[in-house]
Amino acid sequence: MSENQIQQESLAAGGGGNSTTGYASGTTCTISGTYRASNKYMDIIMAFCEGEIFLPFVDGKKTTWYALTPTLSTNQNGEFKSVKVAPGTI
Repeated sequence: MSENQIQQESLAAGGGGNSTTGYASGTTCTISGTYRASNKYMDIIMAFCEGEIFLPFVDGKKTTWYALTPTLSTNQNGEFKSVKVAPGTI
């Protein structure tokens, strides 16, 4: 097992003292969602689907992508529900 895979599994299991999931460039995304990578100059936010490969940073160097949300939708069944208001109540 490569060092990147070990790091990925450790981070996904909550290792390293926090619950933030991190994935190294070149590894496969296991959970669809929004991820952030950063260096001292900028942050990059991207959506990755399960099965996609995490990209290197914009400068071409390897980086670690951290999950911002566990899934693309925070609803239990994945649907969007609008707020419904009875006519004349506003």
